[in-house]
Formats: sequence, structure tokens, C-alpha cells
Amino acid sequence: MSAIADLDPRRDLNLIRERIERQLANDEDPAPTLRDLAQRNPIALADLVIGPRAPRDIRWVKSALLSIEALEEAIAPNGLYRQLVKLCPTLQMEILELGARRHPAASWLIELSRHIEGQQAGVTHLTASSGHPSFTQNCWAHAAAGHLPGLITFATHTGKAEPAAALAAHGHLEAAAIAMVRAAEHSPDAPIVALLTAVWGPDPTPILHKMLPHLRSRDAAEALSKQCSRYPQFSSLMNTIIGAMVRA
Repeated sequence: MSAIADLDPRRDLNLIRERIERQLANDEDPAPTLRDLAQRNPIALADLVIGPRAPRDIRWVKSALLSIEALEEAIAPNGLYRQLVKLCPTLQMEILELGARRHPAASWLIELSRHIEGQQAGVTHLTASSGHPSFTQNCWAHAAAGHLPGLITFATHTGKAEPAAALAAHGHLEAAAIAMVRAAEHSPDAPIVALLTAVWGPDPTPILHKMLPHLRSRDAAEALSKQCSRYPQFSSLMNTIIGAMVRA
């Protein structure tokens, strides 16, 4: 039951804040009160969630995430999600995942990803947007931001070719080669070389050569070799390497 049903959010904000703080102090569930406030006055809700006198309590912020639509009515998402992370760093991954699901094409997720994920920046955003029309542009944006390990990790876990293509397009050739190999290990049938060629140009052999030290699976090597049949000299080299590999 809401603890503020008898109060007016436009007039009694201080009283509402006191009751919420009392609820939290008494270890009572603040969710019904938060839902009531979200329905009646999203602006007051935003003040009580990210305002200067908002309760600094993880239970309150966690409950507030369930009313994210109301919060976004009052505060632009860019500022809202940044402020939520500042308010409750403990929930930063949950906040990033929520933002990425709700706003897969948002450019502000690039910087927020770096702030929260560090070396693995981009993994959460790309995972959330992998089925969205913005996915390719997101790969390009993370590559432009230098999020190389995150793009490689995503390629490793999904087998998608776009991270390698994005890395190559931005001049990160070694990282692109690693992403190609890791993607092939996960999904040997993914059109990795074809997408790379579409981005790089008709002769991708400078990048293909950079793959060789990173090959560790004969199955992946054979899959990549088939995709390189248009480049006979390189394909012949691949076949020689494959012949020396032990099938896992």
C-alpha cells in the first residue's frame, strides 16, 4: 500500500520525502509508494529519485528502475541514466543494460559503456542491440571510440562478423584479425571474409595475414580458408598451415 496516498505531490513533496525515508529506515518495501508517485506525478518522482535530496538507498533506486518510463517522461534519458549511475554505482551494470535495451541506437551509450565496463566497453550495448537496425552503426561507433577488447569479446561470444569489419574500417587491423578468428571459432559459416571485403576493399589479404598467429582451431581455420578461395596465394598458405594443425 502506498504511504503517500493522502498527500499531493505538487504541494507535499517534503512530507512525501520524509515518509519515504521513514519507510526505508523501517525496512518497508518502497515499491507501492514509488508506483503511486509515478502514476500521479513523474516530475515529482524524478526529483525524489535523482534530485539533490533524493534518498541514497539501493532499494529505492532499484524500485525506481521499475518505473523507468515515468522517469523518462520527466528527464531526458541521456542525463537520467548518467545520474542514476552516479547515485547508485552498485547498480551500474543493471542501469546500463536497461538503457541499452530501451535506447539501442543512443549515441550516449558509447561513453556510458566506457565509464561502466572499462576494457570491455561495448559488450552490453552490442548484446542489447544485436537484433536492432542500429547494430552495425553501434559496432562502428565502438570501434571509433577504441573499444577493441569489447568488440573482440562480443565477436567471440556471438560469432558475428560486424565487429571485425568495424575494427578494420577504423584501422585496428590486428584487433580486426583477432575478431575474425574468434567469430569463426563460434560460427564457422558466418560470412566473415565477405563482410570484411565489403568494408576494406577487393584485396583484404593484409588483414588476412594478421589472422595467422591467432588461429587455434582447425575447424575455424578450414572455414576461413574456404572463404578465402578468391585469394589463391593466401588460400594455399592457409592450407599449408591447416595441414600442420591438430584437429581439436
